[in-house]
Amino acid sequence: MSIDQAAQPTYDSYGRMNYHPDFHPNQGAPWTTKDQQYLIQYYEKLGPEQVSLELGRTIHTVMTRAYELRKRGEMPKPAVKTYHRRMRMTA
Repeated sequence: MSIDQAAQPTYDSYGRMNYHPDFHPNQGAPWTTKDQQYLIQYYEKLGPEQVSLELGRTIHTVMTRAYELRKRGEMPKPAVKTYHRRMRMTA
């Protein structure tokens, strides 16, 4: 069974997945306390891409929320920067 072209995700120039309704059902919904706690706890461990898929939001939204939380002092800045490779879906 093949996926038609309309259902395949697209990516921006940085390799981040653009909005796709199947992968980002919570996009545009208000952030819950539970979602924010998950973001704070797992952002550095799993990386922004995996967290975005777990929360059902775009990677850009997750990265922006992490930036805002760090700016307000609600999310600690990591002592050592961890780099996570992008997971690109292939058909």
